[in-house]
Amino acid sequence: MPRLNRLADDLWEARDTLRMPGGVVFPLRMTVLRAGDGLVLWSPIRIDDALAAELDALGPVTHLVGPNQFHHLHLPRARERYPEATLLGAPGLAAKRPDIAFDGELEAGAPLLPGLDPVAIEGVPKLNEVVLLHRPSRSLVVTDLVFHILEAQGLMSWFVFRVVAGTLGRCGQSRLLRLVTKDRAAHGASIERLLEEDFDRLVMAHGEVIETGGRAALAKATERVRAPRRRLPAPPIY
Repeated sequence: MPRLNRLADDLWEARDTLRMPGGVVFPLRMTVLRAGDGLVLWSPIRIDDALAAELDALGPVTHLVGPNQFHHLHLPRARERYPEATLLGAPGLAAKRPDIAFDGELEAGAPLLPGLDPVAIEGVPKLNEVVLLHRPSRSLVVTDLVFHILEAQGLMSWFVFRVVAGTLGRCGQSRLLRLVTKDRAAHGASIERLLEEDFDRLVMAHGEVIETGGRAALAKATERVRAPRRRLPAPPIY
């Protein structure tokens, strides 16, 4: 059975699951993008021989990317399978994983390759996520910025996604992400700038792809963090 699913011209996905302690099952997605003759694997998953054969049919893998400080579990095996590929990590990931031989840091504000523009999500240093605009298909690829998990596998998964993260059944930001946000204003401002970009499809690492209306979905999912904080009225002076 094919593992790769085509989303648009030069854009594919491959799905996997991550089983956490306690029985929590996270859906995972690797996004595959072709620029020129080469492939970029954005947030690699487990790559077996069958999936590798499908990738080989599309072209050589030239870049491996760990787009935030949480998505690095499968990078070592991907590095072993594709030793000639350039391995890039989000800011701070090389320091977190000194056992991985990174070739450089993912640089936001400069094209990774023609048509592939990384954008930094600021204000959350524990994550340091970099998202990716795929200009040709008007797609935005994110990792943990938002989830879109519509169904949970098992009771513990339901509890984590519904009660802890608060995102089950909708496109939303995890409560845990908001808890580790250190600079809310910077975080909100970086998303505001992102919403000025031209994209329609929203591809996330956890949950279902939003094929159209992705920009509006991201705007709604981040309303709270982008809204200015309400200031308490000053106490009356007697």
